[in-house]
Amino acid sequence: MGTILEQQLQSLNDELLIHQMTLDNIGAYIFMKDTEGRYTYANKLVRELFGCPLEDIVGHDDSQFFSLEHSNEIKENDRLVLTQGLTVEKEERNVIKNTGDVRYYWIVKKPLFDQQGNIIGLNGISTDITQQKRLQIELDRKQKLLDTVINNVDAYIYMKDNQRRFLFINEKTAQLFGTSAKSVVGKRSEDILPLEMAENFDILDNKIITSGQAVAGEELVTLDNGETKYYWTTKVPIKNEDGYVNSFIGFSSDITDLCNLRNDFEVKASTDELTQLANRRAFMTTCSKELARSKRNNQPISVMIFDIDFFKKVNDRYGHHVGDIVLSKLANVCKESVRASDLVARLGGEEFAVLLPETTLAQAMQTAEKLRSKIEGIEFTGSWNDVINITVSIGVTEVRPEQETIEKPLIRADRALYRAKNSGRNKALSEGLA
Repeated sequence: MGTILEQQLQSLNDELLIHQMTLDNIGAYIFMKDTEGRYTYANKLVRELFGCPLEDIVGHDDSQFFSLEHSNEIKENDRLVLTQGLTVEKEERNVIKNTGDVRYYWIVKKPLFDQQGNIIGLNGISTDITQQKRLQIELDRKQKLLDTVINNVDAYIYMKDNQRRFLFINEKTAQLFGTSAKSVVGKRSEDILPLEMAENFDILDNKIITSGQAVAGEELVTLDNGETKYYWTTKVPIKNEDGYVNSFIGFSSDITDLCNLRNDFEVKASTDELTQLANRRAFMTTCSKELARSKRNNQPISVMIFDIDFFKKVNDRYGHHVGDIVLSKLANVCKESVRASDLVARLGGEEFAVLLPETTLAQAMQTAEKLRSKIEGIEFTGSWNDVINITVSIGVTEVRPEQETIEKPLIRADRALYRAKNSGRNKALSEGLA
């Protein structure tokens, strides 16, 4: 009899050990609690989480292992099971007391009943979903950011497939296209926009589809009224599991004001503020470009420099404000006296220069004499009492674009200018090629 009982006990112990090993090797946290919330069992994963053996867990409640002030869902879920006999299946946020680590679990807690149907405790199975939860939190954050952008930012947002067909556009984009958002789905840019505009948009589209990388750049649209609108566009690819671009999202912001401001700055950086002529910097830059073009095309090019004779007397007698008026009016006369292809510039003070593309020295001298004569005959009048007459002295030379940069011709023109001044002023003289 004793042997049979011992065998039965051994069999029960073996079976219990098998169950114990099974529970310890399940990829889930398994535990049991009594009606007071004290642990009566914890499998291997729970023991590892708490960092202590089973005997240090049994008989203790969650206050020993979790920061309950930050893990109040534990007590609430246990209460529903132990007092109402409910089965609870939900997400639970736990903060580990020893480490402060925040973990997320999908828990299933069920009541345990005795033979009379009384609740004697609960058993629980928890699956660690911390990684998925953190990913979900990140996705939610990004979705919230995207929703905020779509609903609030002053931007044009759209999505296309890898055939450049629209999958989505926001209302702002629809207004730009002059259509409804729904009517655009399935269409390409060229189906709803003028061809030139569509081709401009397609540049970045083709680049992102080909490269598979996010792209950004400036796009422009010319409206029916001739106005040019500028947009800064970022396009982000969406790839399949094989790494191929399935679709992409575009974000475009209207930067027209910024571009216009930039263009204004560029104009101001190259324009003399008083006369609105090109300044020295712009003149030298244009000279370099024109010399290169003349060299390629084997065409002549000439340059003249002139300044106002005795201009200091005008400033001394009438004041610098009147001198500025004279300079401005002189600038207008110069622009009216040359071709559209010529460039008039103010080099500084009362010194001016004219670049004459496709012009020989003889032709440049004719232009210089015409300009000198016209200026001599002008009577400058204004709020001052009398008439101001001025003359100019001009130096002219031809450039050899195949042999020199602009600096040497300017020196020759300057020498001719000073010869004109030293020989009586109000003259146009030239200095030929050495």
